[in-house]
Amino acid sequence: MQAEYRLDISINLSTFLLKNVGVWMSHDPGEQRRMRMLLVCTVWMLLLGIVINTRDLYFTMLYNGDILYVVTNNITLIISLVKICNIIIYKGKFLNLIVDMQENFWNVDYDYHEKEILDDCKKICIFFISSVTTIGICAIISYLMTPFVAQSGSNESERMLPFNVWITFPVTRTPYYEIIFFIQAICLYYIGISSFCFDNIFCIMAVHLAGQFRILRYRLTKLCEQEIYEKDSTLTKQMHKFYEQFKECVRHHQALIDYHQNLENVYTIITLGQVLVFSVLICLFGYQVFVATASFARRSIFVFMLNGSMFLLFMVTYSCNGVTEHSDNVAIGAYSALWTIVPMDKFGRMLRKDLIMVIKRSRRVCCLTANGFFPVSLETYTKILSTAVSYFTLLNNRIENANGL
Repeated sequence: MQAEYRLDISINLSTFLLKNVGVWMSHDPGEQRRMRMLLVCTVWMLLLGIVINTRDLYFTMLYNGDILYVVTNNITLIISLVKICNIIIYKGKFLNLIVDMQENFWNVDYDYHEKEILDDCKKICIFFISSVTTIGICAIISYLMTPFVAQSGSNESERMLPFNVWITFPVTRTPYYEIIFFIQAICLYYIGISSFCFDNIFCIMAVHLAGQFRILRYRLTKLCEQEIYEKDSTLTKQMHKFYEQFKECVRHHQALIDYHQNLENVYTIITLGQVLVFSVLICLFGYQVFVATASFARRSIFVFMLNGSMFLLFMVTYSCNGVTEHSDNVAIGAYSALWTIVPMDKFGRMLRKDLIMVIKRSRRVCCLTANGFFPVSLETYTKILSTAVSYFTLLNNRIENANGL
């Protein structure tokens, strides 16, 4: 099973991106030093990007430029910085979640039906992560290509950079232009992958956690099935074995609850930030695409940003919704166990009482929340989109009224 997941494109892609930002585990001291250097580099690039865009915002306001464009870039930068800072704070727990997923979710012997469940999880992860990563890379490339498209046919003095630097320096001349462009390209790369790489691995962990709840439900349903046609005397002899199998299911359930709690602790602040910010971001991205009088090159950036933000938000809410739904369905699996055929001896009564406890515990669903304020689900996604449309309509009307005046 572990070998199969080494060929999984979603796992390989997420691992590659996390290694690029310096957040990965290694037992090699040299590799550990390289990861620390990459992590420091990523944070510095994000901070440098915020400094450049904050100066751009100041001078844009001073000279009545496109303020909404700069504000959009700044919000995107800040949410990326919040994500990586939160991961740094919980780095140990974050890496333990990945290790636990590898050891307890993948490196396990499963029967045919359980492998089908894992294959479903794998397909979902490949679809989401491939789509989000492709859109994110396209947005990065669009930012880098915009200056070249805008300056085609212009002379050297009119050369543009991806982001304005506002310094009294001949930035359009060679080699200063090339040096600053290269620095901004590196910053843009780290900002871009920091904005979605942690969400990618979150999707993998949440989808596979939901898959483990599905497997647990299946195991509870099949608890006593192998002896259904046996005589009562044989059932009595097998009750001890059934109860041991049931205890294994309870241990599995408890391990999944603990894993959910650790995942909640690491990602709850990130989830809150995204839920609060994405309605504004989607509104601003939509404004840049449909309303703002921008060039085709700049508009193409925000086409990818709009699609990427909506798809990333859907990926996160879908993953959270799956954990909630399938953790609740464990109760159905416990009730579906063939407890009606087991005799009313010592182990039979214990099994029935403990199944009731599993049902009661399962009804306290394992939901991933926005810092405890509310559970995140697909309903959250629809509410955010509704709020974004309301913001967009309000912003558009306000700008039209201002232009009319």
